[in-house]
Amino acid sequence: MGHMDCSHQYENTRRIQYEDGATFVPVCRKCGRYVKSHDTIRTNDELGLKDEPNADCSLCGPVKMIFEGYI
Repeated sequence: MGHMDCSHQYENTRRIQYEDGATFVPVCRKCGRYVKSHDTIRTNDELGLKDEPNADCSLCGPVKMIFEGYI
Protein backbone atom coordinates (compact mmCIF):
# COMPACT_ATOMS: atom_id res chain seq x y z
CA MET A 1 0.00 0.00 0.00
CA GLY A 2 3.00 2.35 0.09
CA HIS A 3 4.14 5.15 2.37
CA MET A 4 1.28 7.38 3.63
CA ASP A 5 2.05 10.82 5.02
CA CYS A 6 -0.94 12.95 4.03
CA SER A 7 -3.07 13.49 7.12
CA HIS A 8 -5.75 15.17 4.98
CA GLN A 9 -6.57 11.68 3.69
CA TYR A 10 -7.83 10.99 7.21
CA GLU A 11 -10.13 13.98 7.80
CA ASN A 12 -12.89 11.88 9.38
CA THR A 13 -10.56 9.66 11.41
CA ARG A 14 -10.01 9.87 15.14
CA ARG A 15 -6.93 11.63 16.49
CA ILE A 16 -4.56 10.95 19.38
CA GLN A 17 -3.59 14.04 21.36
CA TYR A 18 -1.02 14.10 24.16
CA GLU A 19 -0.85 16.52 27.12
CA ASP A 20 1.57 18.85 25.33
CA GLY A 21 -0.88 19.16 22.42
CA ALA A 22 1.03 16.89 20.00
CA THR A 23 -1.60 15.42 17.70
CA PHE A 24 -1.35 12.30 15.56
CA VAL A 25 -3.43 10.23 13.14
CA PRO A 26 -3.29 6.70 14.66
CA VAL A 27 -2.69 4.92 11.36
CA CYS A 28 0.30 2.81 10.28
CA ARG A 29 2.29 4.56 7.54
CA LYS A 30 3.25 1.19 6.06
CA CYS A 31 0.00 -0.78 5.85
CA GLY A 32 -2.78 1.73 6.66
CA ARG A 33 -4.17 -0.15 9.70
CA TYR A 34 -5.15 1.59 12.90
CA VAL A 35 -2.41 1.38 15.52
CA LYS A 36 -2.25 1.31 19.32
CA SER A 37 -0.55 4.51 20.43
CA HIS A 38 2.00 4.52 23.24
CA ASP A 39 0.89 6.12 26.52
CA THR A 40 3.61 8.79 26.23
CA ILE A 41 5.85 10.27 23.55
CA ARG A 42 9.39 11.54 23.96
CA THR A 43 10.41 15.03 22.93
CA ASN A 44 13.56 17.10 22.91
CA ASP A 45 13.44 20.82 23.73
CA GLU A 46 15.64 21.69 20.76
CA LEU A 47 14.50 19.19 18.13
CA GLY A 48 10.88 18.51 19.06
CA LEU A 49 9.63 14.93 18.72
CA LYS A 50 12.14 12.11 19.07
CA ASP A 51 12.58 10.17 15.83
CA GLU A 52 11.35 6.87 17.23
CA PRO A 53 8.26 4.64 17.13
CA ASN A 54 5.29 5.96 19.12
CA ALA A 55 2.73 3.25 18.35
CA ASP A 56 2.39 -0.46 17.65
CA CYS A 57 0.80 -1.95 14.52
CA SER A 58 -0.55 -5.50 14.77
CA LEU A 59 1.02 -6.29 11.38
CA CYS A 60 4.16 -4.12 11.18
CA GLY A 61 5.21 -3.89 14.85
CA PRO A 62 6.61 -0.60 16.25
CA VAL A 63 5.80 2.37 13.96
CA LYS A 64 5.55 6.16 13.97
CA MET A 65 2.06 7.67 13.66
CA ILE A 66 1.35 10.51 11.24
CA PHE A 67 2.16 13.75 13.09
CA GLU A 68 -0.25 16.64 12.50
CA GLY A 69 1.25 19.26 14.77
CA TYR A 70 0.60 20.88 18.14
CA ILE A 71 -2.90 22.00 19.00
